[in-house]
Amino acid sequence: MTSEVPLYHLYWNFSCLWGSPVVAANLIKDKIYRELGFTVNIGVSNNKLLAKMASDFKKPNLVHTLFPNEIKKKMWPLPVGDLFFCGRATEKKLKSIGITTIGELARADVGLLKSILKKHGEESVFRATYINGPIRPLNGGISKEKFRADGEEVYYE
Repeated sequence: MTSEVPLYHLYWNFSCLWGSPVVAANLIKDKIYRELGFTVNIGVSNNKLLAKMASDFKKPNLVHTLFPNEIKKKMWPLPVGDLFFCGRATEKKLKSIGITTIGELARADVGLLKSILKKHGEESVFRATYINGPIRPLNGGISKEKFRADGEEVYYE
């Protein structure tokens, strides 16, 4: 399964190929280098956001994992500006309230973030703690079910 994104952001579910996803990613990376002569970074995870974050770790020509149990160790120490979809304006606002890392953002008060960043505040915390986020009804309404890195379910209405 692939997603429609630029080639340099290809998301591919190859969990059924070549055994483990990490083995498959290394085989693909090496084949691209051998046959096409350029390097690629590949992020491996159980969802697109974490795979994208992993692919941006140390470069070039490497495979990195970022699974839910690795978020606190690998993602939270990163600068908040490294969070996927955190632009310069958002980064500046977050730094103005003392939030400099993804971990600090993950632990930040959602109400404070919403007052500063509006709807983007809640979504920023969602990305910083995201493991899985299906949309489903809750208490007669629509809510986003979020699973934080510590495994705790969090609901926002």
